[in-house]
Parts: sequence; structure tokens; C-alpha cells
Amino acid sequence: MRYMAIVSYDGSIYHGFQKQINGLGIQEVIEKAFRLMTQTEIKIHGAGRTDKGVHAMGQTFHFDSTLNMEPSDWLRVNDRLPLDIRIKKIKKVKPDFHARHSAKSKIYSYVIAKKPSTVFSKNYEVYIPNLNIELMRTSLNDFLGTHDFKGFSQFVKDKPTVKTIYSVAIKETKKSYTFVFHGNSFLKYMVRSMMGTLIQIGLGRKEPSVIKEIFETNDRALAGKTAEARGLFLVKIFY
Repeated sequence: MRYMAIVSYDGSIYHGFQKQINGLGIQEVIEKAFRLMTQTEIKIHGAGRTDKGVHAMGQTFHFDSTLNMEPSDWLRVNDRLPLDIRIKKIKKVKPDFHARHSAKSKIYSYVIAKKPSTVFSKNYEVYIPNLNIELMRTSLNDFLGTHDFKGFSQFVKDKPTVKTIYSVAIKETKKSYTFVFHGNSFLKYMVRSMMGTLIQIGLGRKEPSVIKEIFETNDRALAGKTAEARGLFLVKIFY
């Protein structure tokens, strides 16, 4: 049987979702929990990687098992997971479902605080004083549509760089501004590079026209410094 799972996690102490040699990834922790629960080896396949320190509200993965357990039984794996990783849902899917290849689009959000962060909020937001949010809001629309995002990402061999952003928005609360991006897929460091450029615009260090210039030239050197990981959340993946 093949199953799809939705997992949320606080990425603060992890080196991203994917299992790796030089750091602890979310995948490794989940696979260990499944092994402890079932006494079998279960490999999970994520919908994508997240960077070190990035969080997720709705990351997805799939896995196969011959145990044919009910989804409610599989959710008992949470008893063996640390509290900063919670599997929210598990359901049976068709054998050809793939968490990454079957994904249609994703939503990411980035949180900028209005006031200096406290010890309790510092891992989930970024505070930058004197930002012109209205200028950032206007510039945000330049990301809409289909573009070559090579200048807003880290180069990965054989990875197509043309992506489509369906919608962009800023959601404001008393405490923060949350920048929301919905696109068909995202490249490594793409959202953080976009945010880093918007932040430089908001600080008056770059002109709003720089976004279009980066799309025209693919010159990553024109982009702002990659924004910190702790403000970024993978919100939802659509299938």
C-alpha cells in the first residue's frame, strides 16, 4: 500500500527536510520513528526539500508498506516523534501517487515582525526596522506570472528555472507582515532571495526596478542578500 502524509515541523534545529550526512534532517527522524513503531524499514519520499531552519505547516511525503494499516493506526507514529515534528494526516493513495512529481503547486509564506523579536518568537520571524512596507507591497507584484527565476535562486544542474507565480499577497496583523507566495514550484533559495531583494527595496538600498532587471539579465548579483531561513514557512502543497 502507498500512503500520503502531511507533516508540520519547527525546522529550527534541523538541517532541512531531506536526510543528509552532515546534519539531522526531518526525514531521518520520521523514518526512525516508523522503524521503532513497525519494526520494519520504511523510506519516505518528500514533496521537496526545505532549507536548514525553515519551517513547515503542510509538508507532504509518501511511503510504501506491506503492513496495510489504517491511517489512524499510522498516526500513532507521533508518539515516537519529538514535539517539534507532528504528522497531521495520513491517507491511502493510488500506487502511482508521488509526493513530489504529483504536486501541482505550493504556497510559501515569510514573516516579518513589526517589533523586535522575543526569545519565544525569534525562531519564527525576522525583525528589520525602518522598512517601507508599502514600497515592498507595490514591488511584490513584479513577481507575478511566468519568469526565469535563475537570478533569484542557487544554481542546481539540470533544474529548470522558469517558474510561474500565481499570486502574491501581504497579510497584516498587529504583530507582523506575512508575505505569501503561491506558485507552481520553487527553486532552491528562491523565496528567500525574492524576500531578500524586497527587503533591500524596503530599506531604500535598491530601486524597485531591480526585480525586472534581474528577470531580464538573470544576474543573481543584483538580488538582495538571501533572507534568513527562520522567517520562511512551507504552508501547503496542492495535488
